[in-house]
Amino acid sequence: MSKSLSPAVRRQIIAFNPAEPGAPSVSEFCRELGVSRPSFYKVRDRFAREGNAALNPRSRAPKAPAHRYGQDTAEVVLEVRKQLTGNGWDAGPIWIWHACVDEGLFTSSIPSVSTIARILAQAGVVDANPRKRPRSSCIRFQRAAAMELWQLDALEYPLFDETGGRRPDKVTIYQLLDDSTRYDVGTQAFADPENGDDAVSAVGAALAADGAPQELLSDNGGAFNLARQGSVTQLQRLLADHGCRGITGSFRSPTTQGKDERSHQTLTRFLDAHRPVSLDRVRELLVTYREYYNHRRHHQSLPGRMTPGQAWDACEHRPSHGVPIPHADLAAAAMAYLDLSPAAAGDGRPEACDPQHTAGGRLREATGQIVITRENPQIYFPGRSTRSRCIWSGPTCQ
Repeated sequence: MSKSLSPAVRRQIIAFNPAEPGAPSVSEFCRELGVSRPSFYKVRDRFAREGNAALNPRSRAPKAPAHRYGQDTAEVVLEVRKQLTGNGWDAGPIWIWHACVDEGLFTSSIPSVSTIARILAQAGVVDANPRKRPRSSCIRFQRAAAMELWQLDALEYPLFDETGGRRPDKVTIYQLLDDSTRYDVGTQAFADPENGDDAVSAVGAALAADGAPQELLSDNGGAFNLARQGSVTQLQRLLADHGCRGITGSFRSPTTQGKDERSHQTLTRFLDAHRPVSLDRVRELLVTYREYYNHRRHHQSLPGRMTPGQAWDACEHRPSHGVPIPHADLAAAAMAYLDLSPAAAGDGRPEACDPQHTAGGRLREATGQIVITRENPQIYFPGRSTRSRCIWSGPTCQ
């Protein structure tokens, strides 16, 4: 019913009696009065229920007026944001809301996330032009149960000096996440650059603590998995002994390990806030990081924004069956990649050429070096396409 009808028009609608002799029909009356038939009947029905109250439109005031929060609420929000930022954690409206609710910091009613966002905007502590999240990132690709797949990746982190500046010294941090629950099953730091021994140590500790998953996803780094390059690493053999299959994404496709790549940002922000000066200090901070990340930090990608620890406890676990995978099967799978035809070599590897022109050898990843032999003169160089190119001074590459 339109709320713009005047009391005079409403009075005419109420007084109209279509049964009187010579009275127009309801449609004619509404047309002459300039109102719709639904409005006509709504006014009369309201008059039958409420009497003369129908002569005036209902109040437009909301039934539940917006709650106005005082300065004390704003102070709590800004203080929590300061604490989260100082400790290196996300400090957006959602994270502030969860932190305040978990700690019981709101003494009266709990403000909404949008209210907290307005408080932050009024205080001038938000980015006026944040980077937009791509729509494609809203599509979830994850396993249905815990222990079906883990993701492994490593990052180099530069240490700080006593004055707070960066040093050339770096530590290597291996992050290991459960794909379904985002649970951090084993983040460890080592002094040496990325290598197979440290990768085995980090993954071995996680396997001893939580068991083996069905699969472990990593990139094609030499410390993790070289199956696509025709070799078997120490880590692949360790996983196989526990019945876990090591898998990789395509070459130069870090988005395949997107959950681990995103967790690097959270971890780096946390470490930057504490400015570690030594490997021992990094390891101490990682213990704090894992406890907060797993059991206190609510995750936006999980149902109900639960913590990874809550998801890990609530989710069904489907670990490896525990039957070792023969190492011969790993070698056979690695050789199968080398036996791909040129038409199938579309994953960024150098194309395999006719064996008669390679003298029994195989093309390796382009390094920019010139290799010349009497039997097989050839030049490798990296190009801008997704594949490394092969130029021959001899017969044409098939």
